[in-house]
Amino acid sequence: MTKKDIYKEGDTMRKLITAMLVLIVLTALVGCVEKTKKSGVSKNGSVDYQIRMDPLPFENVTESLKPVAKELAFYTPKEAYKVSENVYEQSFAIGVISADAVMAISSREESKLKAYTETLVGYSKNIGLKDEILKMADEIQMVLSTGDVNKWGHLEKLIIQYQIEVETAFYQEGMLDQYTLMQLGGWAEGLNSITALYIDHWDEKGAKTINQRGIINALLNNLDLIQSEKIKSEKYYSLSTEGFKRIKEIIYSIEADQFYTREDLQEVNKISREIVESVRNN
Repeated sequence: MTKKDIYKEGDTMRKLITAMLVLIVLTALVGCVEKTKKSGVSKNGSVDYQIRMDPLPFENVTESLKPVAKELAFYTPKEAYKVSENVYEQSFAIGVISADAVMAISSREESKLKAYTETLVGYSKNIGLKDEILKMADEIQMVLSTGDVNKWGHLEKLIIQYQIEVETAFYQEGMLDQYTLMQLGGWAEGLNSITALYIDHWDEKGAKTINQRGIINALLNNLDLIQSEKIKSEKYYSLSTEGFKRIKEIIYSIEADQFYTREDLQEVNKISREIVESVRNN
């Protein structure tokens, strides 16, 4: 074999190896694009999620509600929010009950919180959330049953952590429609209770608690990306998409140094209440 033949054979081998590498890369990219469609990342295969992960702003809300903690007792439901066995509705309900639990902790309502957490445990098991999350729900129940006068700070941290863990589990496991519904339930109920409180106990600064622009934008973005045709055919879906567009208009209607009117809060209250009731009565 001449040097020319050896070079030619080597060149052919290099081309073959290059072609194989290109094929491997293309195969990987096709697999990646297919995966992104399922997981909710962008269609071009980039790692940026289209589904926005903005945690529910319960921690900010609890701080702002401290001056009216006693009044909150009149705005938390007497019974836990109940829905059918549909996992989508139960995901929404977990958000609603998490919001109620945060406010019940702020107003130190032990019996209500017990009922809320019992229902949370039931829905979490039915949906199939991981054992670590179920253990957190059990821990809330355990701390609640103690006679420790300092337990409320611990409970507040636990319930907020529980909500974050559920959100994260839905998100990481690709249960993106359920992630969106949980956040929708949490913030619809949060707005419903907060606005009701400040409509009756008017305070301009307190009313600005609803000015949580990150979660409003995330919700509208994520509602638009719902995949389930079952969800999109429901009345609560159309109420939510149109309702939160209007809520966004109200929230963005003021500058940093301005305040909302009582009428603004009344409209937000009406919209959010309709959304929460539409799932309960679905």
